[in-house]
Amino acid sequence: MEFTVGGRLELRISADDVGKRVSVRSLTGSADTGAAFTDTVGVLTSWKDGVLSITRRGGQSVAIEESALVAGKTVPAEPARRRGPAAGVRELAEVAARGWPAVETARLGEWLLRASGGFTGRANSVLPLGDPGTDLDVALDGAVRWYGERGLPALVQIATGAAGGDELLAAELERRGWTAERFAVFCTGALAPLADREPDGRV
Repeated sequence: MEFTVGGRLELRISADDVGKRVSVRSLTGSADTGAAFTDTVGVLTSWKDGVLSITRRGGQSVAIEESALVAGKTVPAEPARRRGPAAGVRELAEVAARGWPAVETARLGEWLLRASGGFTGRANSVLPLGDPGTDLDVALDGAVRWYGERGLPALVQIATGAAGGDELLAAELERRGWTAERFAVFCTGALAPLADREPDGRV
């Protein structure tokens, strides 16, 4: 990771960069204990009261004291790909939801509420596909009430680590006391090469 320009470390981010993907270098420890540099890459989800919150690719939130910052810059939302799917996070989530539909659904703005008697988290969670059409707290209260009427806990499916991800929403949920319970890796690949392969009996 390179931050130097003419041999100097530079801090080129500010609170105005909230919502952008950033790479920062911070100092951990003290001179007495042997201070060291730590690099963090993720979406800057808040910068308040002298503390930065950065949500990493896996959805984990990291708090960094502003006073510990040594260098920082914004970085591209995701690495450029030479080949691969053209669909974004939201489109893939919508396709997956249609491919494995829930027994019961309801709309809350652009959010999709899904219930299937508790079988699988995916079919029993909120799929936030955009603006819920109301204040976040009101939307969450509505979701909690909807799931409560069905005897289910309120869950929200969050996608992180790619352009168009839900890092900002993840940070807002964490600030409200919601906790991450399950993690999954969403893998994608080009379909054309698969058409040339022999069928796999395991699939």
